[in-house]
Amino acid sequence: MSSREIIKAVVLDVVEEVSGPIEDIAPGDLLVDGLGLSSLHLARITAVLEQELDLDPFIELVPITDVRTVGDLYDAYDLAAAAGTGDLAAAATDAASGPTWAPAAAPAAAGEDAAAARREAARRGRDLRAQARGGA
Repeated sequence: MSSREIIKAVVLDVVEEVSGPIEDIAPGDLLVDGLGLSSLHLARITAVLEQELDLDPFIELVPITDVRTVGDLYDAYDLAAAAGTGDLAAAATDAASGPTWAPAAAPAAAGEDAAAARREAARRGRDLRAQARGGA
């Protein structure tokens, strides 16, 4: 099972406990506002993923407050895996190019949220590039 499949399975388990059975989740699904999870659910998800994947991207690489979607979780764990192999520069370059998942089409009313998400992704990319170059 790939790390993304494990992440998806763990998130699905918790979402189904909270909301009942659902068919599927997508990378663009919002964890809190879309799937109904709370910060305690997110803490549980990250604890299970740390055990399953032997990775914790939230120690130094990614602020947990930056994780809004299922795709953000994928990207955080991809970055942690790359950092574990010493390929942080490549991971930072990948993160700077945007999410590795294709976001679902957002309703027109969510335009401001989408713009804020793009600004946040750009900021994270700049931070990761600076970290890869040895900056703080």
